[in-house]
Amino acid sequence: MAQPIRLKHQTYETEWSDEVQIAYSENSKPTFSWQDGLIDDNAIYFQVVTNGQNDLLSGTYTYDKSFAYYDVSNVVLNVTREEPPALVLNDDYGFTMMGVSLDNWVNLVIQKDFQIEDK
Repeated sequence: MAQPIRLKHQTYETEWSDEVQIAYSENSKPTFSWQDGLIDDNAIYFQVVTNGQNDLLSGTYTYDKSFAYYDVSNVVLNVTREEPPALVLNDDYGFTMMGVSLDNWVNLVIQKDFQIEDK
């Protein structure tokens, strides 16, 4: 007998936010940090950094609520094909983070545009 499909979106909507802290301790490697949203059963976090044309620069998974571009010391899965380029002062970039639960439901999406700030 087949198991019914579970429609989780009816009980847990995906939360959308732009709440992410970006620290610019090294100009070409900002650190992103965030908090869980209303639903806090995230098991893993997927981070994407894109350029101004929305091209993928970096795609990584971590168990932590932080990621430093492009420091893979806390990365558990790297989907980036090549080492990403250094980020350039005053260019436009995008950051997207998805908090994912054990059953692969995306509980939280954070999206934020940013530029590398001069120190």
